[in-house]
This record gives sequence, C-alpha cells and structure tokens, in this order.
Amino acid sequence: YGMLTISDILATFGAFMAVLIAIEIFVVPGFGPVGILAIAFLGIGTYLAWVKLSFLWGLGVTLASILSLFISIVILKKSGAADRFVLGKSIANKTGDDTSKRSKNGNLTHSGIRVGETGLALSDLRPSGIGEFEDKRVNVIADGIYIKRNTSVKIVRIEGNRVFVEKV
Repeated sequence: YGMLTISDILATFGAFMAVLIAIEIFVVPGFGPVGILAIAFLGIGTYLAWVKLSFLWGLGVTLASILSLFISIVILKKSGAADRFVLGKSIANKTGDDTSKRSKNGNLTHSGIRVGETGLALSDLRPSGIGEFEDKRVNVIADGIYIKRNTSVKIVRIEGNRVFVEKV
C-alpha cells in the first residue's frame, strides 16, 4: 500500500499528455513547448509500457495511442478546430472590401465601382490619393499627371486592388 504501480504511472502520463494536447490545440497557438511535452509524455508512457510491463501491455498502449490519434483527428475535423491549423484554398478579405472582380457586363470592378465611372478627387493625387465614386471612398492612383483636389476624375483601369484614374 502506498507504492505506485507502473499502470498508475502510465495513467498519470496519459492524463498529462491529454491535458497538454488540449492546451496545445485550444489555448496555445502553434506547435511549441506544450506540444513537445505532450509528445514526450506519450513516448515515455509507451516506452514504459513496453519495458516495464508485458508485451501485451506495450502493444495495447501503442494501439490505444494510435486509435486516440485517429479519433482526435476526426473530432478536430468535425468540430472545425482543425481549420485553425490548415490554410484554406483562399484567404478571405476580412475588411469587407472586395478585391477586383468581373461584373455582369465583363468590366473589372473594385468595391462596387467600374472602369469608366466618374467621381471626385477628395485629395491631391500625386500620384496616389483618395477618390469618391457613388459615395464610396477609394484609394486611387493618378494615371500620369498630378491631379488637384476637388477635380473630376474617371476610372481608366483596375489592376488587382489598384484603381487608376485620369482627369476628366
């Protein structure tokens, strides 16, 4: 009575590993010391099962570790937590500002404005500044020359997120 058995130690390592992995997934971003400690506890526990216990215990602990790994992956995928670890096929623009797209008539658009629209330069364009088109403020670039503030401008082209204008 009072002596720890190897199965008590294995259970303790397993509990520490589970807690550390949960901390790694839900609290600490990235793979760091907590994840390394969790892997170390998993390795030590598996090693102790093989060396200090019988062959069947070692095999059982190894199979249980592999099974829990697969179950964890399934739970992570279904809960959506795995999405924090894997970059999707595209990155959404979180500012709510659309990047350039093609409109129904084929013209390039940016934030709802189109090539050919006229607006007002709200600042001096030397060569970049702010323009307003249909009550939307847009960063614009003067295509060629300096354009003074409060001058009418026309969108001549859109390249990605850059909107080029010229004096009307």
